[in-house]
Amino acid sequence: MKEYNRTILIDKYITGKLEDTELWEFKLDMENDAELKKEVQLRKEIYNTISNSEKIELLKTIQNINTKKERRTLKINIYSRQVQAIAASIIILISIGTGILTNQVGSDLNSELYTEYCIDEGSLITTRSDKPVDNSAVVDGIKLYDSQEYEKALALLEANPDNVTARLYSGLAYMKLEMFNKAVDQFNYILNHNDNIFIDQAEWNLGLSYLASDKTNKASEIFAKIAAEDGAYSNRASEIIKKLENN
Repeated sequence: MKEYNRTILIDKYITGKLEDTELWEFKLDMENDAELKKEVQLRKEIYNTISNSEKIELLKTIQNINTKKERRTLKINIYSRQVQAIAASIIILISIGTGILTNQVGSDLNSELYTEYCIDEGSLITTRSDKPVDNSAVVDGIKLYDSQEYEKALALLEANPDNVTARLYSGLAYMKLEMFNKAVDQFNYILNHNDNIFIDQAEWNLGLSYLASDKTNKASEIFAKIAAEDGAYSNRASEIIKKLENN
């Protein structure tokens, strides 16, 4: 395994971004490669324990990188989602400390942003998923969700608490019913589960759920993290942050 590919795979594994085949192969590699397993654990520990002063220095380093040559010679993988997430969290802390973000953004703005950015992906998520849903109750629950029969959908979906797809649609159904605290629980389950293909959707809708329930600071942290990543929701997350800051 080339060092460059190895670094990317470790980053994707830690953040739950490996697809099913990649994930299976990577876990197999860890079982057969003690050094790889040790490196994965070390990176997790570094990310979890890095001190605030080190985070600040890391942010300064990232901000001072101006050329492609410097990017190539930097020993830290600045494209790592962990590094970007750390930088995003620092930006949020600085923003709060300097008054750029207030403790509470008005409910009217939050409601407007939620309505503007909450896009029903419904069947689109199922279509782009590489993992077939083989549980008939979950399939029926998704059909009910798509038919806007959210309470009936929840009755079937919540009967399958270990099914990540069911958790995702349960969260989306709770959002439709404006039961955002319950939606938060579903999306957090997916994020904590980690090894699944719905991390992006769960993270995005978690931010929206916090926004709709006027937990603006939590929403801002989520959107800052998403904005720092190179994902499907990055641009939209950046837009929301700007609108919150300019309020």
